[in-house]
Amino acid sequence: MKAYDTFNPNIPDAEEVIPAPTLPPVSEELRQSEPKRKEKKETVKRVVKKPEPKTKRAPAEPLVPKIKRWVGSQTTRWILGLFLGFFAVYLGFSFLSYFTSCIKDQSEINNTQIGLSGDISNVGGEGGARIAEFLINESFGLGSFVIVLWLVAMSLKQLVGKPRFKSVDFTIKSIVALVTVSLIIGLLTIGFNTQVNWGGYHGRYVNEFIVHFFGWTGAIILCMFLVGCFFVICLRDFINWILRLKRARDARRKVEAEKRAIQREREREIEEMRRYEDADAVPDAVEEMVESDDDAQVVFNGEEPGLYSTLPDFDDTEYSIEDDAPIVSEHSPKEQTRTEAVTENRTSSVETTPAPEPIVTPNPEPVDDNPDLEEEEDDMIVNVNSISQVETPHLPDNHGLPGAHPYKFPPFEILREGVVKVSVDAEEQLENKEKIKKTLLDFGIPILSIEATVGPTVTLYEIVPDKGVRIAKIRNLVDDIALSLSAEGVRIIAPIPGKGTVGIEVANKDPQTVSMRTIIKSKAYQETKYKLPIAMGSTISNDVYIADLAKMPHLLVAGATGQGKSVGLNAIIASLLYRKTPDELKFVMIDPKMVEFSLYAKIEAHYLAKIPGAEDAIITDMDKVVATLSSLCVEMDNRYQLLKEAHARNLIEYNDKIKAGKLNPLEGHRFFPYIVVVVDEFSDLIMTAGKEVEIPIARLAQKARAVGMHVIIATQRPSTNVITGIIKANFPARIAFKVSSGVDSKTILDTTGAQQLIGRGDMLISNSSPMVRVQCAFIDTPEVEEICDYIARQPYGQGAYELPDPVVTGSESEGGESGNNFGDKDALFEEVARLIVSSNTASTSSLQRRYSIGYNRAGKIMDQLEAAGIVGPAHGGKPRSVLVDAVTLESILNG
Repeated sequence: MKAYDTFNPNIPDAEEVIPAPTLPPVSEELRQSEPKRKEKKETVKRVVKKPEPKTKRAPAEPLVPKIKRWVGSQTTRWILGLFLGFFAVYLGFSFLSYFTSCIKDQSEINNTQIGLSGDISNVGGEGGARIAEFLINESFGLGSFVIVLWLVAMSLKQLVGKPRFKSVDFTIKSIVALVTVSLIIGLLTIGFNTQVNWGGYHGRYVNEFIVHFFGWTGAIILCMFLVGCFFVICLRDFINWILRLKRARDARRKVEAEKRAIQREREREIEEMRRYEDADAVPDAVEEMVESDDDAQVVFNGEEPGLYSTLPDFDDTEYSIEDDAPIVSEHSPKEQTRTEAVTENRTSSVETTPAPEPIVTPNPEPVDDNPDLEEEEDDMIVNVNSISQVETPHLPDNHGLPGAHPYKFPPFEILREGVVKVSVDAEEQLENKEKIKKTLLDFGIPILSIEATVGPTVTLYEIVPDKGVRIAKIRNLVDDIALSLSAEGVRIIAPIPGKGTVGIEVANKDPQTVSMRTIIKSKAYQETKYKLPIAMGSTISNDVYIADLAKMPHLLVAGATGQGKSVGLNAIIASLLYRKTPDELKFVMIDPKMVEFSLYAKIEAHYLAKIPGAEDAIITDMDKVVATLSSLCVEMDNRYQLLKEAHARNLIEYNDKIKAGKLNPLEGHRFFPYIVVVVDEFSDLIMTAGKEVEIPIARLAQKARAVGMHVIIATQRPSTNVITGIIKANFPARIAFKVSSGVDSKTILDTTGAQQLIGRGDMLISNSSPMVRVQCAFIDTPEVEEICDYIARQPYGQGAYELPDPVVTGSESEGGESGNNFGDKDALFEEVARLIVSSNTASTSSLQRRYSIGYNRAGKIMDQLEAAGIVGPAHGGKPRSVLVDAVTLESILNG
């Protein structure tokens, strides 16, 4: 190999600068491209040599947590429970066998080593014999059986989780029982010359010391003291259990007695209804005869001012009376005699014969359809024959005043009794508190204190965070807390209004059902002064939640399917039925599903309202919904007109004037009941009718409060195209059951939270105040049916409350038949039209006075005349203008 010298004279020094040689163009290009190729190679080389990242192994789990998890697993608990159970059985048989074989086995056990014993008679073998000898003879005597009971209890706790007790507490009680039994038996058997120490060495030698030191008197007193301690410490729970069984038995007997009382009450009511039917049998027969015959006679006794002064004069008309025509009267024989005498004077041109004995209808209670009619028409006699020339005038009964019809509210016994129990035990509360503290501390949120308020389905944990903790940080931990507690329905209220705390609502593992009977019987509901009280359920603090629908004044209910919305509506209706009589309250029910409100059809005559000509009071046909809502708007306008004439600001002031007799019924004034409109499945109505439904509901929501009309709408799809801005603006009171998303919750409540409810009646109520979480009272379908049956059995002769005719729009008018079709007009339409044209005066009050008809019917006739072009529109309280003459009228009527 050629050696190289380290010195070369041709290499210049470092300090000497040698100019670079000039290269040809080709060499220059090569020189410039050379470094690039080297850089590229070096770059490739670096990429190739870059070490790959090594996969990091997860750190091994520590041994201690792994052992704790294995010990606390279900499998380990079952294994331990089985071992303790079988060991308890083994000890029990060994102890029992010891009493028959102890004398024979003692010599073998005491004289031989373990495992070398000969013939052993104990069923547990040598081991069972030695254990029994040690525990019974040499330790605690018969008290050793407490050890067997302790093993059995601990085995059941590990296997099935029952009985529920604290292991340490139960163990301490078992030790006390073991020592006490040993000492007592040892004292009772001291001095006996027996082969076995029945109290054990412990009971024997301790009692010998006590007798020697305190004497027999002190030993007996100490024994009695130990017995008292034993009962106080060990048997207190057992005694409480016996007392609970006794209370449960008494409660069952009380419920059975109440059921028997309800059955007797129902039988009594059925008997009363039968008497009512028997009492009404004769008038029904008379009515059939009136409808079938052709002649009639109506005779009034005397000219009475007021209502009858405006009736037509009947003296100029002659009537024929059949010889055998009996007279029907509800008056006494004396009054009837006086009436017959006056009749002879006023009907001299009529040939009469002595009437047979009158048929007097028994009337134990005022159950007639028009009870006040007989007070105002004292001297009216109606012949059995049918009316041929004069129709009997119909007068409004007591102007609709409450109390006109006897009515009894449904009894509480119809509703089921609720089971009162503790929802959350102390162990669950302590466990949840510790988990909440630990979870918050893991996220760096220390707390100063935590308190729990137990509700029927939810427990509220109020925490006081440490200084410097941001509330928003706690609000964002709702999912982490729910994961830590393994619970649903966790909701955070940060902060609680009016308090310096943060609330965490956690669902109970054993929720409690709130019965409707508990709410209705509560003192808060019975003593409330609300006009329209609706009892919704129980709050977290176990208070009864009652709201006044008259102040709300309208209510929006929303919730997903199966979360308690229908039960909530039934609870609202039932709470109103238990507080308002049929004279004070009417319902308009719109049920697109056709099954939700079908049970209430039985109380149509008592509590429901409908438009003229409607077959069913509960609206299920979508085509009739718009007409019903339009009719309600007309009713609202009519009420406002009457309030204006009466100088009243609201329905309460108006009805007070009616009760005080300050308003004239002949001018259309009468007592107005509250009207509650309940609309189910509002989203279906919006999809079907759209604006035609939304506009009248918005009108009612905006104006109807002062005249006693309130709207409740419910929907299971709370989207923005269903619950529009117009609806939300006029429905400040809202109830949200559990919904599927936070967007739906914001649509209803303008905030999230409804999606975190647990369902089954759990709801949030927003009513111009901080939201309240309430567990809805549960009322089942059989309970609703019994309430309706009880109400329906009571007589009420008015029938469904008749709403005015709806306003017919142009499109609806054009869709009807062409020409003047008066087939659906009132029977008095033509007569009233001719009277108005001849007198040139048209007013509703004049029709009431002239024909003795109610305000609704008179207003209906006037609306029909306006629609026919005979009279003009209304101008406040002034009479309407007559638009046609007699010739034009006849052409209209005949055309």
